[in-house]
Amino acid sequence: MPPSTMNKILLAMPSPMLQYSANLISFYFQHVRPHQAMVRKHVRRFILLVFLLNFKSIPGVFHAKMGLRIAAVQLYSIRHGKGFRIKPTDTSIVRERVWVDDLDLNFHFSNSSYGKNCDYARVKYVTSLLGPSVLPLHPMRKIAFALGGNQMWFKKEITLFQSYEIRTRLLTWNQKWFVIEHRMYTPASSRGGQQTLCAIGISKFVLKYAGGSWKNKTIPFLDALEMVGHDVSELRALEGRSENGNVVLWPKEELEFKSFEGWTDRAAAVGNALELCETMLLQD
Repeated sequence: MPPSTMNKILLAMPSPMLQYSANLISFYFQHVRPHQAMVRKHVRRFILLVFLLNFKSIPGVFHAKMGLRIAAVQLYSIRHGKGFRIKPTDTSIVRERVWVDDLDLNFHFSNSSYGKNCDYARVKYVTSLLGPSVLPLHPMRKIAFALGGNQMWFKKEITLFQSYEIRTRLLTWNQKWFVIEHRMYTPASSRGGQQTLCAIGISKFVLKYAGGSWKNKTIPFLDALEMVGHDVSELRALEGRSENGNVVLWPKEELEFKSFEGWTDRAAAVGNALELCETMLLQD
């Protein structure tokens, strides 16, 4: 704007407004401008702090963490010369910690975060069980796995910065589906104490051929285990003794929920994981 135009605007302003504007300009040069560098430094620190507290939600971090777990399975396969890391009866463990981006409005672990972090547990368990044969883009890939459904029950809250672990194990299977169970625990509050069970979840999967003329055809669970080198003779014996085609790997008493008071789902409080699998998750 030309100086003459600015002068005209200033001369046209009422005297009180002109004085107020002059005071603002004077305040800026005397008190604000000398501290601009310090303000910018604190703003940058604040932005960095926000990123650090929410680093798990930064684009790419979820996939990077998932990729590291898959890479660990691949490295194990190369080092030990076998296609799997755990046996069907083993338990896989994932350890995590609650961060700011995991919280809900009550400032504890949100319902959606249970599912998101169980994704790590699901992928680690399935890839550890079936090895490189299920890894995307791997030359040895034979099998594709897909999540067909999952459900969670919540018992105890998990608070900010609290560590927890997700224990995943095989629960049951039939000719189409296999079901795994997740149990989330927080550490004992004192030395020698017991860990706290905070939630139970179950997920069902289906396995498909990843290529060839059989692509997208369902692979029975035990056949997939045999394909990667597992000894499934005992599991086939269990399958042969099953009455309805749904094989249960653990004693029914161990799967009951009714021994745990305070479940948020009243139906789950009087049932057990096995009944849920038979009535809902094992249905087509």
